[in-house]
This record gives sequence, structure tokens and C-alpha cells, in this order.
Amino acid sequence: MSVVETLPIRLVGGRSQSEGRVEVFHAGQWGSICDDQWDDNDAEVVCRQLGLSGFARAWSQSHFGKGSGRVWLDDVRCSGNELTLEQCSKSAWGEHNCLHSEDAGVSCSPLTEGITRLVGGAGSHEGRLEIFFHGQWGTVCDDGWTESNTQVVCRELGYRLGETLLSEGLDMNPVPRFGLGSGPILLDDVSCTGKEPSLLLCNRGEWLRHDCTHHEDVNIACSSERSADSPPA
Repeated sequence: MSVVETLPIRLVGGRSQSEGRVEVFHAGQWGSICDDQWDDNDAEVVCRQLGLSGFARAWSQSHFGKGSGRVWLDDVRCSGNELTLEQCSKSAWGEHNCLHSEDAGVSCSPLTEGITRLVGGAGSHEGRLEIFFHGQWGTVCDDGWTESNTQVVCRELGYRLGETLLSEGLDMNPVPRFGLGSGPILLDDVSCTGKEPSLLLCNRGEWLRHDCTHHEDVNIACSSERSADSPPA
């Protein structure tokens, strides 16, 4: 009976062992992965394979520095449920159209209180704003929400700029662009100056105190350009 070996992977260039440029070992040498199609589902599989629990986040455009070896893989498309990267759809070894400026990275951050994410968009730079609190993810109400608040969120997530996406149309209960949240509404009446490093450092109401429905969930689109001075948490 043949034994299927696990594809060796490692993270390089991060500030800790739980983040960095993703490198895979093939044909006797380490090489990087192109960020085409790279998203949080792929990052989740990488973190799982490395035995790192927490919140998986994908990084693109050589956020953790450029590799110097081969670009081994491209067009990696995981569902997020795979146990290892080799189980995901991907290009043939060495087939790509990328430079090392497109090296993919991941961060496997512990699920700490107050960590934020954007859900439902085309990538991790846009979506419905959610915060982790007491073991679950929840949304933020858009009462009093400002562009300064949005800039704090985008900076915290490692992006440069952003805009608040307001519900459109004349419907009395318009559905936000990135869908309705299903968890608790955790925060309301958030007010930032725009200079805070974290949304939790802004003025806000008490946890779970609000007068909103999920039709008022905050939706944000940050620039897809990463901020060089805002590495992942």
C-alpha cells in the first residue's frame, strides 16, 4: 500500500511563527505560492496543516517579503475544509504567470477578544464588519457610523483606505450589500477620530446594547492595497 506524504509547508518572514510568506517544498527546494485566487479559505487550510488554530487571514502582494526561489504553485483554490494544501485545486508544479512580488502569505491569529474581520465580499478587504466577542462573531450597527470609523477598521485589517457602503434603494428594510448577519449585534454608536489603532479604542456603546436589526449591519470596502505599516495582528 502506497503512503501519501504530506506536502511540506512553512511560513517565512513574519514576526512570529504563526505568520509569514507561504513556502512549499518540492523537487528538493523551497518555493513560494502566487497570490492569484489566494483567499482566506486557502489560509485556513495552511493554518490547519501547520497545527495553528485561530483566525486565518490571507495576505497577497508579498506582504511578508519576496521569496528568492521558485514560484511553485499558482491558482490555489481551497474550499477551506481540506486538511492539507495538497488536497486543494491548484496549478501544476512550476506553472504560473507571477513574479515574487505576488507571493502569498497567511497569518494564523489567535481568536482574541475584539479581533475584526470583513465577511461576504470578494476578498478579505471588503464585506460585513464582524467582531469576535465571548466566543462568537457578531456585527456592528451603522447608527452614527462615519468614514473615520471605516478608516480605523481598514487600517486595523492592514489596508490603506476604505469606504462605508450604505444600503441602497427605497425599501423600508434594505439588505446590506454583503448580506445580513446571523449572530448577535455586538456594538452600536461607535465614534472614532480616525487615528485609533483599533476599533475597540473608539468611543462606543456597551457590548450587546443596541436598537438595531441586521438590516443596519456595517458594510465596508477597503482598498485592496495592503498597508506596509500595518502588519497582521
